[in-house]
Amino acid sequence: MPLPGSGQLSISDIATEFSVTLSNVALNATLGTYASKSAGATTAISDFYGLSALTEYVGGSLEASGKSACEIEEPEETYYHNGSGTDPAVGDTVYTNSSGTTTLGAGHHLYVDASENRDSIQTNSSGVITGITACR
Repeated sequence: MPLPGSGQLSISDIATEFSVTLSNVALNATLGTYASKSAGATTAISDFYGLSALTEYVGGSLEASGKSACEIEEPEETYYHNGSGTDPAVGDTVYTNSSGTTTLGAGHHLYVDASENRDSIQTNSSGVITGITACR
């Protein structure tokens, strides 16, 4: 769930959102990368307002089969995953909203990565990615 957009915000709140251990946390060194700060830039707690540990990506609509997902011309749906990488991976949970409160559900959807590789992503009823198959 994203951090609040205003009001009280603590280092503990930020560490919890990004799954960072609280011992020896430093805003610049430990958490600054999450606030998109470059090395050496000063990071303030206010830089974290509204941020989320979820990663946004564009995918195709939910389809009944991988074949149907691969036939989608261009993905236009915005999804969010909780994995550590830029691209969704097996084991990640997919959400339909940035707050991470609504999972995608069971089915297949198209995902096109930065290298323009087209994949069918299969999710179970809990929104967990159970398989990724390259479209042919």
